[in-house]
Amino acid sequence: MAVIRKEGCKSSNDRFGLKRTIMTQYAVCHMQRGNSNGSGLSTHIERQTKSGKPFIPQNADSSRTHLNRELLSFPDGVRDRNDAIKNRLANAGLKRKIGKNQTTHLCAILSGSHDRMMKIQQEGRLTEWINANIRWLEATFGKENLVSCVLHMDEKTPHLHATIIPIVTTERKRREREGQKKYRTAKGGPRLSADDVMHRSMLTNYQDSYGEAMKGFGLERGVVGSIAKHVSNSDYYKQKMESIQENIEMLIQETEARQVKLAKLKKEEEEAAKESKNFILSLFNKGDLAKARTAIVEQTAQIESLQKRVRALEQEKKQLAENGEKARFNLEQTLKKTIRESDAYKKENENLKEKNRELDRKVNPHRYRLSSGATLTHFYISPRHVSLPSVHIWTQVKDEVFDDAKYTEWNNPAMQKFLNDEFTEYELINAIFKPFEQVSQMQAQLLDATLVLMVGGPAQTHVGTGGGGSSPDMPWREKKTTRR
Repeated sequence: MAVIRKEGCKSSNDRFGLKRTIMTQYAVCHMQRGNSNGSGLSTHIERQTKSGKPFIPQNADSSRTHLNRELLSFPDGVRDRNDAIKNRLANAGLKRKIGKNQTTHLCAILSGSHDRMMKIQQEGRLTEWINANIRWLEATFGKENLVSCVLHMDEKTPHLHATIIPIVTTERKRREREGQKKYRTAKGGPRLSADDVMHRSMLTNYQDSYGEAMKGFGLERGVVGSIAKHVSNSDYYKQKMESIQENIEMLIQETEARQVKLAKLKKEEEEAAKESKNFILSLFNKGDLAKARTAIVEQTAQIESLQKRVRALEQEKKQLAENGEKARFNLEQTLKKTIRESDAYKKENENLKEKNRELDRKVNPHRYRLSSGATLTHFYISPRHVSLPSVHIWTQVKDEVFDDAKYTEWNNPAMQKFLNDEFTEYELINAIFKPFEQVSQMQAQLLDATLVLMVGGPAQTHVGTGGGGSSPDMPWREKKTTRR
């Protein structure tokens, strides 16, 4: 967890009348949507991979990982965080099928300013702080919707990772557009809606209520409109790499400064030896042999001390250089490995999708051809944001090209299967367009024998107008003047 926050300051006078600055200690509540495959975040939170292998992030202290713990008890048969998410969704009584790209859970990071959190821990109030957080989560999102809450003690600041299922029972609110049919759901029924839970007004309420719940621990609500923001792990490691690079450059500069200092010490050593020799000679000239011997011992000790300092500086210089190169090499290797693994995963995923498509095409060839026998050259659904989209097709028989279009509804069973990847575009077109609507008059003549078998009679005349269909009976002609 990494949070960038611009701390506020308060000024007050001490008992001597001098002004002193007090740093404001903030409560941290960061909310984000969880993706459909939460295994990556689960690996970070639970400190182990899906296969059970230990995983320690670079910003964590492995000697303290054993202090991390799950604070909630899972139901029978539920092993981990991912199972807890699936269990809640399966037993929530949802009426609608969960979409492939629909947000299934939310992730909340709860903590506070580092200094205050460390003081709470030192005062033995960490358990009290944890219980206050769990009470706030259950009161805000519902006890049943809080499926996991993990305490992390192996990073810089103690913090919680809470997993919330965004299930609400309020009526769905959708923007009403003129001429469109109103869409409503049964009142009081449970719905999976991250949009309702993560609405801007709700996020403000969360910050207000969380700040109120944390007041007893010396933590205040963040400043409204603050530029403070949460930093993702990828950005955190990028910043850490830049910091390491800056440290390496500082070490190089410090090494150069020490080299200058070393040269100065060597010069001092030579001058001291020269002065010692001259001093001894002057003593001999005076005949004070005992005093000369004492001076020799003192000067020798000074020379040995200087030589020792020189050796220590040379060793320190060598160690600094080795540490800088080792840090740079390890960081470069880690980044290269991460990039290679990401590229390999993307390539493998694309290859798997392509193999599945080819296999399905061979096993079910009827799913990839039009009922009219014509060739589908292109099609699209537009516009996406209205309740009655237009399905537009372009077909070809030999050199004859034809295009047609029809309005349909998003809740059309064929459209729903297509959106859920259960129908190919060919099956969607066959469900919406009859065979004689897929070709022009000339194409119908070329395909007459096929159409007789498929339709039960000769193909009917169907003249394209560039927008699809014949002008007298186009279904969208009336839609332009009489909107539903």
